[in-house]
Amino acid sequence: TLMDTQPKDSSGEGKSADEIVREKAVDLADKTPPDFIEEIFRAQVQKLKGPPGTGDRGMAAPLNIFLFQELQRLQRIIKIVRNNMRALAAAIDGTVVMTPDLLDDLNSVFDARVPKKWTHDPSGAEISWIMPNIGGWFTGLIDRQVLLSTWLEGDRKAMKSYWLTGFTNSQGFLTGMRQEVTRQHQKDQWALDDVITHTEILSYDQDRIRDVPEEGQHIHGLFIEGAKWNRAEGKLEESEPKKLFVGMPAIHVTATTIGKSGAKAARANESLFHDSAVYKYPKRNDRYLIFRMPLKCGDMPAWHWKLRGVALFCQTE
Repeated sequence: TLMDTQPKDSSGEGKSADEIVREKAVDLADKTPPDFIEEIFRAQVQKLKGPPGTGDRGMAAPLNIFLFQELQRLQRIIKIVRNNMRALAAAIDGTVVMTPDLLDDLNSVFDARVPKKWTHDPSGAEISWIMPNIGGWFTGLIDRQVLLSTWLEGDRKAMKSYWLTGFTNSQGFLTGMRQEVTRQHQKDQWALDDVITHTEILSYDQDRIRDVPEEGQHIHGLFIEGAKWNRAEGKLEESEPKKLFVGMPAIHVTATTIGKSGAKAARANESLFHDSAVYKYPKRNDRYLIFRMPLKCGDMPAWHWKLRGVALFCQTE
């Protein structure tokens, strides 16, 4: 409506809403991480080593391909954010036309909400990560840039643990890991169709991990809801009052064959393990399901934790 195009009321500091949003837009544009230039990072990825015990290098290693694709996706998001904030500042200055889209972005920034084009493409498909406020989302952008830059520049030896939440395609990371372990067992004639994800929950956080594993990878950043994890004894316990989410320790994810899986044998006795879903967001649906992880039940049977709704999440908001 015509009213929407009028400047918003002044704040207590005497600045109009347009001035506040312009300052914020310029600040966000300046703080946006530098671009990942595809020609440069393609050449860098080509030099990266593959998993131990294989001759794979560069794009021949599945996780290196995964890194390349993640860099492409993050670069797209970086470009969207920077161009959007520059266009918004220019529209407030009057040097470009204030379109209805930019007006929506202005209102979002003023209300500390994330502009829709940062998280979804024109078709409505999710392209980044969903957060309730712009500050948390932007911090996530910088953290993800650090994660991928560290991996790109430091190779795998710098990645003692991976922040699973930081990937736009977490399932792709686990698939790449399974493919690499399968290749490491080429002599054993492992077939990818017979390989499943196997997890081992460590008793400590990622900062205490000393070495990169020979097979599989360490991941961190998960939270548990409906219970807490006893790190010393490696089992589920009742959650503490008023603590909705509790951070999980680092987890070693690797692959094993269905036939030889010790985890599979243990899982045959369903009373010992709760088959917990791992979700991207605290929304329980198949769209955000990443994978499933067996959690040792401890003193209570599996059905108890199922009724408690025990699940793992990459984000708590």
